[in-house]
Amino acid sequence: MSTSTQSTLEVVGTKTIDQIRKDGIDEEMLERIASERQEMQRIKQEQKERLPGQFVTLKQDKETRTFLFTGAYQKLEVPAKDFVTKQIIPGKMVTKYRFQVYDVTDPDNPSDTVIWERGYTEADQVLYWLEKGETELTIMRNGAPNSQKTTYNIYPANR
Repeated sequence: MSTSTQSTLEVVGTKTIDQIRKDGIDEEMLERIASERQEMQRIKQEQKERLPGQFVTLKQDKETRTFLFTGAYQKLEVPAKDFVTKQIIPGKMVTKYRFQVYDVTDPDNPSDTVIWERGYTEADQVLYWLEKGETELTIMRNGAPNSQKTTYNIYPANR
């Protein structure tokens, strides 16, 4: 049980059943509940507004894909996660970009639209090429699976 859950239970635990029935939930707890529900609603709304499509990733070192960018993308502020534990870091947010693309690596069998989500560094490179009118980009991953030092080479496709 987390400490925030424990402290909540301890506060509630000090009231008797009759006190809770008579007084209800204290103001501080009501504010916390309202805040929690507001966050849940925000996340639900964000998911509704998400670009359609499954997420696509490059997982292996030197894996190379060619994406045709539709021009649609979203810029999101999301909670930061610890790279190793995948736990959310409280109070820290990071900017992510979700690009809607077609995976045209196999030109005879392109994918439906998919979402490629990246951080600032790769998004800057993609937006640079899109601004230049280049919509078909080759992406090459440089980094072992699960490496924190992974980089991507992004350049116009040779088609």
